[in-house]
Amino acid sequence: MTTTATQDTETLINMLRAAAADLSPSVINALIARPDAVRGALAATGALLARDEAAGSPHDEVETIGLVAEPSRSPEEVGRIVEARTVPYEPDEEVLSSNEVAARLGLKSRQSVHDWLRKGKIVGWQTAKRGYMFPARQLDERNRPIEGLGDIVALFEDAYAAWFWLTTPRNALDGEEPLTVLARGQRDRVVAAAEGHLQGDFA
Repeated sequence: MTTTATQDTETLINMLRAAAADLSPSVINALIARPDAVRGALAATGALLARDEAAGSPHDEVETIGLVAEPSRSPEEVGRIVEARTVPYEPDEEVLSSNEVAARLGLKSRQSVHDWLRKGKIVGWQTAKRGYMFPARQLDERNRPIEGLGDIVALFEDAYAAWFWLTTPRNALDGEEPLTVLARGQRDRVVAAAEGHLQGDFA
């Protein structure tokens, strides 16, 4: 891949990351569960934009989703629609800030928390509006990360994907959430289930 192509790919990846940061967890979960649909939608949108670009069409005047062109709207009307469809993001579980995690873990600073995050000792992800978020459930009654958590996180490409898997009931674990099983000390069983999931066993 040429340097220009690599830079263009990185630009697109950064755009997607920025867009994903504003999505609700339920939307992200739905997208993660349907990677083929995401790839198809992205490819279809890109092909349409490329076609318009080649034809010299001013694609900034019309938005195209799939094969359906939306009618042009005034900026004021678009603003009203966006406002009507926008709801405040409310997480469905307790989440902690970097400072709160530092206090619970007895760490000196937020930087120490981010060091733990980078090393995969804890789970967290960055959002555009709220900074870093850390699910409280990953800490046990002693306010320590559940033993074995880092082993699971290391298997996944990113922390959010790991957390989604950990908090979704799995048939391979008799319908229990992997996080619950992990908290009972059954690390090897959860690791085996995660490895099976990543190898294509979506039970």
